[in-house]
Amino acid sequence: GAKVDCPKEFLGRKVYLIIRSK
Repeated sequence: GAKVDCPKEFLGRKVYLIIRSK
């Protein structure tokens, strides 16, 4: 969604970036 419109999406993106980093 928007910047901080959906906390779930924000967390999902963070987790995705962390997993991809590994």
